Amino acid sequence: MKKKNGIKVAIVADSLIASGGAERVIDEILLEYPNATIYTSIADSNVIKSHFPNNRVVKSFIHYLPFEKHLRKELYLLYPWAYRAFSFLGFDVVISVSSAFGKFVRPWSRKTKHILYCLTPPKFFWMKEGRTIKDQQRASFKFYSFFMDTFLEKIWQYWDRKAARKADKVYSISNEVRDRIQKFYGIDTEVVYPPVKVSEIKFRKDNDDRENWFLYLGRVERYKGVHLAIAAAAHAKVPLKVAGTGSQMEDMKNLVTELNAKGYVKFLGAPTDEQKYELLRKCKALIFPVREEDFGIVAVEGNAAGAPVIAFKSGGTLETISEVNPKTGVFFKEWNALDLAQVLEDFDPDQYDPFNCRKQAEQFSAELFRYKLKHIVNDVLISKKSA
Repeated sequence: MKKKNGIKVAIVADSLIASGGAERVIDEILLEYPNATIYTSIADSNVIKSHFPNNRVVKSFIHYLPFEKHLRKELYLLYPWAYRAFSFLGFDVVISVSSAFGKFVRPWSRKTKHILYCLTPPKFFWMKEGRTIKDQQRASFKFYSFFMDTFLEKIWQYWDRKAARKADKVYSISNEVRDRIQKFYGIDTEVVYPPVKVSEIKFRKDNDDRENWFLYLGRVERYKGVHLAIAAAAHAKVPLKVAGTGSQMEDMKNLVTELNAKGYVKFLGAPTDEQKYELLRKCKALIFPVREEDFGIVAVEGNAAGAPVIAFKSGGTLETISEVNPKTGVFFKEWNALDLAQVLEDFDPDQYDPFNCRKQAEQFSAELFRYKLKHIVNDVLISKKSA
């Protein structure tokens, strides 16, 4: 079936089991190539219905294995072969959106070009210093520990590097990720920032209408820094709303009790998009305490709503948040609750102009992403014709 502009496009995802950044990217690709076929390792029917109801979704053999839902980590050894088993005969372009194994696709035919949009090199291969104590307690970690730091892990790293280098074009989602790709793969890439639906987010134009509470928005997991936001709010004695869900919700509620901070911290659960944007419009500031974030869509959404952002000084937020003209946020420099608490105590919302925040966010709009995507695909097809 021919796609928009006569181009037959395949989109490859690592998995489709939850709504996240990769799914947002694919949503935008489909706006440009609405009839594309989607290939993935495993998929959840609810995600497909909510994001891709009108597209053909091809799942790998792993999806159909008995007990797959209980052995997803342990089955990682099979994923490279699952992606290589896909056939892309007749397609003009394969676009893989990958932070893991989607890059292993092999178009086979030289007529089919492969564009890799790299969200990050796999952190479980290349950034092991980020593994937490909880990770080490999981059966999957114990399974991997048999070959971590051995020649077997080196082989996996070699395969991963080789798969990335076989793509016809590789793009990264931020300068942070570009540097990782250069370090681990030895590839120079161009940066194409992921899409943020800035035009759909209404923003509050007057700081006087903002309310006197801070907002944490995201997964309730320690690696996202939610515990820092809670502890900092308790120490600074400022109100904090936590919007999101995660596996460590009970731990965070216990932390609030331990800190005697029930009067300061309120858990809201998972908001709808409409509720999320309303929270961003009303909050005093968004707290984004993630370490080494690949990009940080939530921080951009905060600016899009006119909210200043308080972020940890690392990763992709260094590219999206500005501390100087225009001033759209402020960084805390040590990843601990006391440093963040000091920023909360000193925070003055009058230093931030909502119009500047909005203008900063517009640099990362979905419209700009689609414009760049179209030109990337066209350039690849032109090189295909001249080859």
